Amino acid sequence: MSTLLNCISRSCLVLSQRRVHQKVLGRRHFRTFPGLWDQKATRGIPYKDLVVGVPKETVLNERRVALSPAGVQALVKQGFKVQVESGAGDEAKFSDQQYKDAGATITDVKGALGSDLVLKVRAPSLSEVDLLKPRSTLVSFIYPAQNPDLMKKLSERQSTVLAMDQVPRVTIAQGYDALSSMANIAG
Repeated sequence: MSTLLNCISRSCLVLSQRRVHQKVLGRRHFRTFPGLWDQKATRGIPYKDLVVGVPKETVLNERRVALSPAGVQALVKQGFKVQVESGAGDEAKFSDQQYKDAGATITDVKGALGSDLVLKVRAPSLSEVDLLKPRSTLVSFIYPAQNPDLMKKLSERQSTVLAMDQVPRVTIAQGYDALSSMANIAG
């Protein structure tokens, strides 16, 4: 840690010394970084082209679904396309019709897992990982330290993974803390 702090303080000192030489009275100078000049850098996918998939949970006795019809409606309102696997919300008492009314498209397991952004409650099985679109993003409870084979397979597919179980349980990240909300529901 001290090495990191020394490195940062030295770089700040060098930058501040350079600024002294660059100052001209009455003018402001802004530094930019050459990496930001690259106009050919990947910009990502516009919201209107991004497809969010919600597959049915396959773990025995799992009654939750990653996205409710109200969540679908909020995403559609922001411009996302949402695909929900048929029957994904049945255990949580959400019908396919409610998802359709919220703006989702009802699809099969291949359509839901083949989306750009996949939302799941439980970690996908190894067979489900094969259905993921290469370079897609997965948001789920993964438990990476407990699932090295799953993590290896996801890395082979070049998937970006947001492990919801790894979100810190602190005030600043409270909006993303799914464990607290599940504890509140459980009582």
